[in-house]
Amino acid sequence: MNIKNNGVFLTMLSSITFGFAFTLGPLTYSLGSNPVTLTFLRNFLSLPFLIIIILVLKINLKVTKKQLLHLTILGFIGNAITTLLLNIAFALVDVGIVTPIHFTYPIFVTIGCALFFKEKFNKQKLLALIISMSGISCFFFSALGGEQSDGKETLLGLLLAVLSGVFYAFYIIYMDKSGLKNEDPFKITFYVALASTLGMFLYGNFTNKLTLGTLTNKAWVISCVFAFLCTVIALSLLQLGIKNVGPSTAAVISTFEPITSVIFGAILLGEHITFIKIIACILIFIGVLILSFSKSKEKPKIYCSSKN
Repeated sequence: MNIKNNGVFLTMLSSITFGFAFTLGPLTYSLGSNPVTLTFLRNFLSLPFLIIIILVLKINLKVTKKQLLHLTILGFIGNAITTLLLNIAFALVDVGIVTPIHFTYPIFVTIGCALFFKEKFNKQKLLALIISMSGISCFFFSALGGEQSDGKETLLGLLLAVLSGVFYAFYIIYMDKSGLKNEDPFKITFYVALASTLGMFLYGNFTNKLTLGTLTNKAWVISCVFAFLCTVIALSLLQLGIKNVGPSTAAVISTFEPITSVIFGAILLGEHITFIKIIACILIFIGVLILSFSKSKEKPKIYCSSKN
């Protein structure tokens, strides 16, 4: 297997791992956990793994005061809130619906850059926006029109899924404009996870929703596996994939992630794969693909899912 094919394989394996990992979270909700606790543990339990990686790779953790401020903002607003919105949405709507909707965040990145940084919004980007939004509309129709739909709760879950994409778009844009993108990815991930851990600890205690004492042993095991898969396996594979094929190609391959979430959601959570869900996934996939190719002609940005 040559370097390029190896990079494609590693990036796709990373997407599959992320897609699988994000179906594990909702399994803990019936085992004493909740979205706030899961968000806290996702970041807190990843810290030991990240420290080991940093020590093995001998990464310098030194940052300036300005970088520390940027990392704190990135961690709490860009990562913790994004993950919390996702986890709440997972409690209200199928994982196989939430994840593809969240994965439209490159569209919000494009909109944000056009509105606030006057970047060009060409016909390709407009087409990608229309197609992706059509896919989101299909998911809204599927979820709200389902027999098991709870109406207001389902609508709230769908809106939170969209909002998670908006906040992750902030994460991408802020990392790009603050200059943090030039730092080692594991170094960034460590500080982002640390800031998210502290932020969610304070928020969880203030709202009394950090319920570590009610978690069963099975919930702890699933939470540890979730953090390990996201931080050590999937993130490492992604970095190796980017190194071999470049960020633009990796971004296109990463669109495979929401598809794996739909599949694993059906296998692990018993979610139904309907015709309209398939159409919605295809539309979102095409929209993000068009945008990825449009971006590859400009200054490349790495568009990957909500994984620190």
